[in-house]
Amino acid sequence: MLHRFRFLTGLVVAAGLAVAGSPGIAQATPRPDCSTTTPAAAQKLLRAVGHPTTITSLTTGATAAGTRYCDVRASITVGAQDGSSSVIQLRLQAPIDWNRRYVQLGGGGFCGSIPTAGTSGNGNVDLGYAVASDDTGHVGGGSDASFAYNNTAAQNNWAYLSEHLTALAAKAILKELTHHSPAYSYFVGCSTGGRQALIEAQRWPGDFDGIVAGAPANRQNYLAPLSQGVRELQNRDADRRQIVDAAAAAVVNQAVLAACDGVVKDGVVDDPRACRFDPATLLCPAGTTGPGCLSAAQVAVLQKWYDSPRDDQGRELYPGGLPLGSEGGWVGADISTSPTGLSGGGAYAEQVLRYLAFPTDPGPSYALWDFDPSRDAAKLDPMAKVYNADTTDLDAFRKAGGKLMLYHGLADPLITAFGTIQYYEDVVARYGSLASTQQFARLFLLPGVYHCSGGPGADRVDWLGAIRDWTERGQAPASVLASKVSGGATTMQRPVYPYPLQASYDGSGDPNVAANWEPVPGPRGRH
Repeated sequence: MLHRFRFLTGLVVAAGLAVAGSPGIAQATPRPDCSTTTPAAAQKLLRAVGHPTTITSLTTGATAAGTRYCDVRASITVGAQDGSSSVIQLRLQAPIDWNRRYVQLGGGGFCGSIPTAGTSGNGNVDLGYAVASDDTGHVGGGSDASFAYNNTAAQNNWAYLSEHLTALAAKAILKELTHHSPAYSYFVGCSTGGRQALIEAQRWPGDFDGIVAGAPANRQNYLAPLSQGVRELQNRDADRRQIVDAAAAAVVNQAVLAACDGVVKDGVVDDPRACRFDPATLLCPAGTTGPGCLSAAQVAVLQKWYDSPRDDQGRELYPGGLPLGSEGGWVGADISTSPTGLSGGGAYAEQVLRYLAFPTDPGPSYALWDFDPSRDAAKLDPMAKVYNADTTDLDAFRKAGGKLMLYHGLADPLITAFGTIQYYEDVVARYGSLASTQQFARLFLLPGVYHCSGGPGADRVDWLGAIRDWTERGQAPASVLASKVSGGATTMQRPVYPYPLQASYDGSGDPNVAANWEPVPGPRGRH
């Protein structure tokens, strides 16, 4: 039964707090009053969300910077036709001085927690945004998919429903808080959050005006088994011992940088597509082993890793392999740190295969070793229709005036950037030209950046600011500024231009200063 929570509707208008330069926003800032309640809010939420929605907590809070906000916790109960159910827990932080903008943050991995339960949303709250996020319908670790075992409702929530329902609920709550709906709504996510971002653009095009999709796991049901899982299988010998280990990765990393680091020697491979490197050049002389070279078995694994995963007939299973320049991030993502355990990618793939990949879940007894990519790849197709965000049909989103920014680290060792490049090129093909696509969707490739962040490259970008400028002021991003921060200090800044443009050092001045880089044409496609 829907809990009839007494909820707030008070509105205090603070005169003189203008939102400058933002069309369609009144010049007064709506200020929620967290102490005013009404008994009608529960029924309003039910009508808005379409599923039983309960306000579980209503308090006030403040960020470390002292920004006061209404802190709302809510739950949405979702059922499926087979009788299964799943409860989405969400949190909304609505600042007292609200700028009439709503931001929703995506999750990571298998989710299971609320990103804004910590401090990840507080920076945006300090800027005046109302911020919300959710646990996608279950509580648990981000590397554990057992929540989905024989639970259709939980699978659907994680797959495509939770972010939509959270958006509906959070906006309805904001309306109750302030008597105002958001003037603009944004979604920002990376990895699983990037997939959620594309799900929103593809399936729920009216939810958000601007969307940022980082390193998207958009081919989810193929990515885990056929890319991450296949790499794990390729890196095991007949006794399932790891072939390429951390020491080998370090050797390869140095060799790749020697071959591909480019004009500015900064540890960054600017474009892995522009370099040719053959791991066979590192083969140890016949009959020898030792530091600084690789065995024949290691070379064979690397040649497979740098190529797209293929079946036993040589047919591509997934678009693209590991990029040159990703080697420094292999340990953990692709190489296990445990003598007996799987790598991060391998373990993720095994969880998907057990609980998500097939119409009937094989369960915890199923192991990665039971999956044969050549034999079983087609079995992934039915559930791919549930989880994947790989359709190029963005017609409704584009027609509604939506703006989409995709980004991906070119050194990502977990989700290859080549898949995102392929997706974007497929979108370009649908809309006829790069120019027409860039009117509403742009891709940014970050040299030397690992999965979502990290790596030797400049990995910090104000994505929310960029998508806001594009959405509200019509300023299509001609570039974004990426920064590298170490020890609290900015050590590198680079411009990142919309694909296929690339940043090229102009040959003068400090290469760590963005002004000394200029745009040049880059290659199209993933090869």
